[in-house]
Amino acid sequence: MPEDSTAWQDATLRRPALDPAIPRAARDLLTSASHGRASGRLNVLPTHPQRREAAVYDAVTGITTALFVGVAGASPWAFGVLIFQQPTGWESASGRYTLLLAEIIVAISAVIFCTRVVRSGGLGIGDPAADAARTYRGRYLTGADLDARARVLLRRAQDAVVAVRSAEIFRAGLLDEPATSAALDAQEWDIALALREQALLRGERGRLAGSRPHSPAAELLEDHRRAARAADQSIARRVSAIERYAAEVRQADAAYRDWREHATIAELADRHLDMLARTAADEHGITELNAMTEQARAVRLALGENLD
Repeated sequence: MPEDSTAWQDATLRRPALDPAIPRAARDLLTSASHGRASGRLNVLPTHPQRREAAVYDAVTGITTALFVGVAGASPWAFGVLIFQQPTGWESASGRYTLLLAEIIVAISAVIFCTRVVRSGGLGIGDPAADAARTYRGRYLTGADLDARARVLLRRAQDAVVAVRSAEIFRAGLLDEPATSAALDAQEWDIALALREQALLRGERGRLAGSRPHSPAAELLEDHRRAARAADQSIARRVSAIERYAAEVRQADAAYRDWREHATIAELADRHLDMLARTAADEHGITELNAMTEQARAVRLALGENLD
């Protein structure tokens, strides 16, 4: 088959291929974003750590200062009320001016806080998935990073991984879930990196395909194509290997379901044996009831003879 990627039936990836070293929370965000489930979040404070700390510091300082001034300045007014039941003139003025000053300080602090937030761009809708995409750029691959041929092979690998992870024996821990998950993540990432490199080289070879036949450049390009075919076959064998593993897991899963069904049915054996054991008691009860029936019949017959 020619190298032209259009000769291959295309495929859509299940999810981005992710570097296993990316933290789990970021991996979930990147996967959710690829499925269109990313959600925005309102950011009130600046996203930059230093700017966020400065904004909070200014707000706390202003409010604390206002409280201190309010308490210290209103003390004479409060003492006047407690001692003389009513404040003197200077005490009343002191309380009013102090409360006014405290309100001014709080207002100034609020203005400074809001100004810092607006200037730093903190107020707005933040997208955690977009932040994760920027942070881990180059450590994940999407369908846009691959050509059709590479997407088909990576989709096959992802389908195999999903088949393993959805198996009951995997969820039940019979396959050592942590080790298996780590191995599958590493395998998928290695395959994705190899496919991306192959896709890039295919594109570059396609742009150089106009060399004169039998020229040194054309012969060298053909050598590159032979190396590429070997690499393609190698990665295809690796994809086939992970598919064989998934097929074996599916067969083991079927055997596990059969075993569980058999175990469930086997649990009924004792109850069925008990049920059979009760048949002896039934026979004894039937014998007793038959005797009682005969007694009742004898009474009926005796009463009938007396009537005659």
